[in-house]
Amino acid sequence: MDFAARLRAATWDDHSSAERDTFLTELTKGRLSLRAHAAHTAQHYFLYEALERAAAVYSSGFHTPALNRVDALKADLRYLIGPRWREEISPNEATNEYLARLKEIAFTWHAGFVAHHYLRYLGDLSGGQFVAQALARAYGLQLGGDGLRFYSFDRIGDLIAFKEDYRNQLNSAGWDAVEQDRVIDEVRLAYRLNASVLAELGREHRNPFTADVVAQIMRHMNDDHAADSLLICRVLGGVPDATAARMSGMDAEGIEFVADVSGTTQQIRIPFSQRLTERAQVRAEVTRLYHEARGHGS
Repeated sequence: MDFAARLRAATWDDHSSAERDTFLTELTKGRLSLRAHAAHTAQHYFLYEALERAAAVYSSGFHTPALNRVDALKADLRYLIGPRWREEISPNEATNEYLARLKEIAFTWHAGFVAHHYLRYLGDLSGGQFVAQALARAYGLQLGGDGLRFYSFDRIGDLIAFKEDYRNQLNSAGWDAVEQDRVIDEVRLAYRLNASVLAELGREHRNPFTADVVAQIMRHMNDDHAADSLLICRVLGGVPDATAARMSGMDAEGIEFVADVSGTTQQIRIPFSQRLTERAQVRAEVTRLYHEARGHGS
């Protein structure tokens, strides 16, 4: 068995566990708010910024500029959060632990860098493509467009051929058996660090409202209160030139809209005055937002 196949087999259980992560499952099924997707994207930004700084240290063929994700992540965060996105994000505790490990080994141990590189970039080129498709369906985003640029590898022609070449590089890296075992252990550690990041995101973004409840509220708002939504977005969402607005989601801490502004669409999030726990609170809170917007707009 060549090393690439051995690595895949040795880490398969870790890979399978990652695919069953509750946060990712809820996110890709549209059961969380777009804010949760933004938070996930923000944690990616810190990790890939560190990895791509480490990549600059080495001249190995594992990394190519076509893989770079930082600019795409910046564009996604600008769309999802706004122009001051950098001031509004920070690594969570689990991401800080992940970053500490990268700082410890990725800049000085090439094979260790490759272990983390393999997990992240080959994952993005494989399962990450299915995640992108699910997110596009769940949140009305365009594949390769705003909010999902991270998952688009336009500068890599044939993804399957690229991944095969990557595996061939793993096989020809020249690592002895001891070093190969160290790489396997580091990939497994990377899976655990990533799982911790997702678990923390899951704790931060629990939604007490089921997908069915959110869909019912959205249908009611969009069918019966489109003018109210537009007023809320114009006054409280900071888009006075909006010509239309549609509710696109909600969670316990806020309501989300997509607004038409000057020929483009903008994601708008309006925070609630308190964390909601019951459906009955939603109507009262949205009514409060409407009266607040009406008062400011008059």
